[in-house]
Amino acid sequence: MLKAFIFDLGGTLLHYESASADILELNNRGFVALYHYLSANDQVVLPEAAFLTAVRARVTVEWQSALASFLGSSIETPLKTALSELGLRLNDDEWQAARQAFFAPIQNAVEPRYGAQPTLQALKDQGMSLGLLSNTFWAADIHDADLARFGLLDLLPTRLYSCDIRRIKPHPEAFQMALAAMGVEPNEAVYVGDRLKTDVEPAREVGLWGVLIKTPFRDEQSRHILPDAVISELPELIKLLEHRR
Repeated sequence: MLKAFIFDLGGTLLHYESASADILELNNRGFVALYHYLSANDQVVLPEAAFLTAVRARVTVEWQSALASFLGSSIETPLKTALSELGLRLNDDEWQAARQAFFAPIQNAVEPRYGAQPTLQALKDQGMSLGLLSNTFWAADIHDADLARFGLLDLLPTRLYSCDIRRIKPHPEAFQMALAAMGVEPNEAVYVGDRLKTDVEPAREVGLWGVLIKTPFRDEQSRHILPDAVISELPELIKLLEHRR
């Protein structure tokens, strides 16, 4: 019996400028905004190009290491390291202001996918437990704030972000952690994501039903990875629920 729906975040519940902006572009906007903030407050004196090169290099190393090891991490760790290497040692209050400057342009790019709030509400009303499992290099409180803005936070009481749980999809432990947190068995849950290799395939290997949600900005096709279902938008999950149960 189906008891739970677990969702990916970016590309599934939320879009970043309709998914046209990737993580590298969004990070770069954040780095630029951070530089301008620090410069305006006389905390950095080196040229913008040198600052951006140093920060990008440190962050890229950390992100590539996380992907290779399937161990989650937060961008704030290499960002702080990069600033320290540049001679910028911020106290707690200064760092909170700086991180706000960094994340502001990223949060400005976020919008919910069509039908996200009413779909999740309808699933909840039908007795489904709802959760989130997402690979996130940005901080959990930032994502939670975005979800709250769009009326989704309270509908997702279980939220597992890779930066916190230290596991990155497609590692099976990430899915197993989500199932354990929700108290359901694999055959009682559906995982909804926008990527075949990161979402659908590993979910199905663990025993969940894997649903691919299409995105008009990336063509997800594979002869070897076959989703249990394919939807174009989130409201289609309501009809899918009727067949799955």
